[in-house]
Amino acid sequence: MQTVQDTNMQKQIDEALKKAKCKKVLYFYDETGHKKLVGVFDKKKASQIKKYFRTRKLINRLTEYEVLTTEPDSVFSRTA
Repeated sequence: MQTVQDTNMQKQIDEALKKAKCKKVLYFYDETGHKKLVGVFDKKKASQIKKYFRTRKLINRLTEYEVLTTEPDSVFSRTA
């Protein structure tokens, strides 16, 4: 019986992998060193956000990671 559940999960995993896209996760480190999630963005939007932080001389506080995800892009608010 447990094999049936594992097979079903494997099918769901395979479907999710087909839909997944490579995106960038951006984190911002505040002045106290705490990491805050900026969001998950496609590569083009991530480069625009990095440019925004670079113009404000805060690019050294930003880190990025590539992830494979089915999540939609986050909303980036420039006033935050």
